[in-house]
Amino acid sequence: MADTITADEVAFQLVTIGSLKASQRLDHMIIKNFLGGALVSVGGMLTLLVKGGCQGLAENNPGLVQLLLGLVFPIGLVMSTLTGGELSTGNVLFLTVALMQRKVAWWRAIKLFVVSWLGNLAGSLFYIIIVHFGDIITQEPYASGTIELVKEKVLSPSWVNVFVRAIGCNWLICLAVYMSFLSKTVVSKVLTVYIPIFTFVVVGFDNSVANMFLIPIGMINGADLSVGKFIWKSLVPSTLGNIIGGSVFVGMFYWYLYVLEIQTVKTGPILPVTETGDQSIPCGMAPAQPIAASTAKHTHAHHMANLSNSALATAADGRGDHASDGTVGDSDSLRSSAFNNALTHIGKME
Repeated sequence: MADTITADEVAFQLVTIGSLKASQRLDHMIIKNFLGGALVSVGGMLTLLVKGGCQGLAENNPGLVQLLLGLVFPIGLVMSTLTGGELSTGNVLFLTVALMQRKVAWWRAIKLFVVSWLGNLAGSLFYIIIVHFGDIITQEPYASGTIELVKEKVLSPSWVNVFVRAIGCNWLICLAVYMSFLSKTVVSKVLTVYIPIFTFVVVGFDNSVANMFLIPIGMINGADLSVGKFIWKSLVPSTLGNIIGGSVFVGMFYWYLYVLEIQTVKTGPILPVTETGDQSIPCGMAPAQPIAASTAKHTHAHHMANLSNSALATAADGRGDHASDGTVGDSDSLRSSAFNNALTHIGKME
């Protein structure tokens, strides 16, 4: 079995995962996103320690300090990725491809994003409590480093600056998420996540989830920034920019390149979803159309589309079988089993 899969196979995986994420239990959504925000804050804590401890070096070699920050910040995001934590920035990618493929209802997508964003915020604020009362970054030179970061991230740049930086940031973050699915080994996944995240930190792009931790720490240590200004000039532009960067430049582009063409060849127009209980399921699929035998790519595409639709259908059946007695946990297990079986078959197809 190969250690990697292709980019078009990943695109189909993202469609299925996006649908399953949007229909998962609310308590699971909250916990996963709380953990995601807290683990990213671990990387933020390391960033502040390095920045505060290298102020003398920054005067003569600011580029070297940025490289050091790029080395330590991705640690939190790698931990979140490997352990199943969720981030609103990454969920933008999953929801975009699922919405474009009409495998999830709009209200479900909005619900997941809102819960994800608030869960990340809760996790970040909780980790601020640990860091502050643990007296980790309240002493010099670290405290002044947090204040300096607030100036660099909020006070000095304009609203548009932060917005544009956030677009570039989530373009890279969602690329990291996309690339992590190309490999099946832990080491390869770590590297594929690390490289884009390292890049956005060194450049100085804005991540809304990271800012939920980095900026309030500076405010606690005495930065001249009100809560209202933090929300308007940091959280709002960084969140909007992250949505555009991840949804357009990764989600829509790769959906168009890999999923739309294959779906059109297989079934014609993309079919919408209908609501059964609280589970989004595809409407009746159109019968597959004949494909020229000479087009090997389209033959392979049939398998990919069938696996994706099979996983979704089985997931929907699992939810329907147990909806009457309220046994949500059993349906979750069925959906998870169906999804894992689809991914296993995808990995064997070369």
